[in-house]
Amino acid sequence: MRLRANPNRMELLRLKRRLVLAERGHKLLKDKLDELMRFFLETIKELITLKNEVEKKWIQILKIAALVRSRHHPDELMEIIKAGELLIMGAEKRLLNLAVPILELNEGAFALEETDLVEAEFEVARKSFFDLLPLLLKMANLWRQGELLADEIETTRRRVNALEHILIPSLKETIRYIESRLEEIERSYKTQLMRLKEIIERH
Repeated sequence: MRLRANPNRMELLRLKRRLVLAERGHKLLKDKLDELMRFFLETIKELITLKNEVEKKWIQILKIAALVRSRHHPDELMEIIKAGELLIMGAEKRLLNLAVPILELNEGAFALEETDLVEAEFEVARKSFFDLLPLLLKMANLWRQGELLADEIETTRRRVNALEHILIPSLKETIRYIESRLEEIERSYKTQLMRLKEIIERH
């Protein structure tokens, strides 16, 4: 689709500069899109690996929980397992032009009150839970990173397509039109000059 433009040399120069900028922007956005896709695929691959690891540990915790519940009454468990504290800190990292939120576990912030139990399943359960927590946070971080990358990929792809299929072709078509019109005008001037020359020579 041709853009609205006056067929003159100033407009032609302006459109050619705009075309150079559009093509440069298109190349940069294509490079950015490639990088975003690379980061996205790496994130998904890492997320799948982590998900499998989390599922294994979660099954282990469920088995231990089932064993503990089979040996103790729920009211007894409420007395045995004391409340603790879990503090999660928020941070941020930059990925290309994206601000990706990061959740981090404060290691010293979660401690259960001491109990006088020596049963092995409680220690195993507690250790398994402590091992699982950082993995869950990392999984949440990767999930959010994947969402942000997917949104940015979609936005960047729309911009690339708009430049590639709309703006750049329109600029090229308009430039061709103006060049053609200028050539016509130039031919018309030359014809007029030749006629004037003939008239002058006759007189």
